[in-house]
Amino acid sequence: MQIPSNFWFGNYRAGPRRKRGVSPAIVALLCCALLPTAGCWVKVPGGGADALYYEKKLHEQMASGDLAGIYNSAHQSYRDATTRETSDALFSAIARKLGSPLECNPGNASIKYSDSETTMESVCFTKFSRNATATETFIWQKSGDKFELVNYTINSHDLVIR
Repeated sequence: MQIPSNFWFGNYRAGPRRKRGVSPAIVALLCCALLPTAGCWVKVPGGGADALYYEKKLHEQMASGDLAGIYNSAHQSYRDATTRETSDALFSAIARKLGSPLECNPGNASIKYSDSETTMESVCFTKFSRNATATETFIWQKSGDKFELVNYTINSHDLVIR
């Protein structure tokens, strides 16, 4: 008994056998349609000079006690996440317990590019005027032609025990 050429996995189909798979044109169309909504991003090392510039600028505001300037120059997402009073309380506690920032030894810095925003993350190992040290982590978001503070984290044993 001869099996007909259009017999396929136990099913009999009329007509010639079709190739299986998806047309390359359909794949290209789907990629073009879905890629903008995928939230693509890439994180690359770099931004050290920019990060150091913004870290020093924030440290100058901290040293001069410009708490309003810190809050008002921060990105809107920072202001949405914390109140002015909470931000002032944090930076006042740092000034009271650690003193003014003196020296920043930069750590890692990276820039994250996405389809909707550019952020820069940096680490600074800081010495303060009251013989204290801290590791500061900053996240900055690009707004126009400058970066604005989005998140500030400080890790200091001296801040906790004093």
